[in-house]
Amino acid sequence: MFEDEPNITTDEQKRCGQREIYLTALRQQYITVNDALNITGKESAARMALWRLTAKGNLIRVREGLYAAVPPERAGSYYEFDRYLLFDKAMDRTGALAFHSALELHGAANSQFTTVYYLSPKRSKPFEFQGILYRPVLASKLFGIATQYRGDHLMTVTDRERTFLDCIRRPDLCGGLEEYLKSMESFALLDPKKLMDYLVLFDEKGLYQKAGFVLSHLRNKVRVSDGLLESLKANVGPHPCYLVPGKKRNGRLVKEWNVLIPRNFEEMVRFA
Repeated sequence: MFEDEPNITTDEQKRCGQREIYLTALRQQYITVNDALNITGKESAARMALWRLTAKGNLIRVREGLYAAVPPERAGSYYEFDRYLLFDKAMDRTGALAFHSALELHGAANSQFTTVYYLSPKRSKPFEFQGILYRPVLASKLFGIATQYRGDHLMTVTDRERTFLDCIRRPDLCGGLEEYLKSMESFALLDPKKLMDYLVLFDEKGLYQKAGFVLSHLRNKVRVSDGLLESLKANVGPHPCYLVPGKKRNGRLVKEWNVLIPRNFEEMVRFA
């Protein structure tokens, strides 16, 4: 599977768990220090095996505690790793890939970003690897999480309904308003019950208003029932909200949904 170091015997490799660590890493594509420790039973042996495999190009250190496995035929040469599987492993599958990354995985995004986003229940630092920024986003509420296969590997990603609402709440994390609205055209069918259940969980009055406006805008391209729109309209609050957070100037009020949209909204989305 990998070249033996000239001064290390096969028996020595077995004792330190080097071969098993590499085989495990290949099966998973990634391996953590804790995974290696479970194999060797000793931290010093685990770290030594990881160091040797990294020195030979069989593993690449992604960040502290996480290593990616290079296929044996590519050892020592550049190898691009799957960004989504990498981040799900780095976050120990505690949350889900989200925002523009979820749009990409659902096949809705217009383009692939060089930033990968992940909803996380704990505060974590972003990191860079192979020119990609991996950015955890703190989430106080985790729901609407689905699983999806990436080749033979299972990973977590926000479902379409959660992604739809997340991107309304944070358009800055999905490429902006134009990218978001164009991407949503690919969500031909959303589950009305899920959508309303998630809105209850978010408990943000303005989110009903923004969701209603977006769905009514996309009605010719996305299947939206009258019942869903009526349910959303019943929850419109007395206070106007801004479709794009932070852009409070030059807004135009859409009275039906009590939402302030950019005055040049039609021009913005015409060629999106």
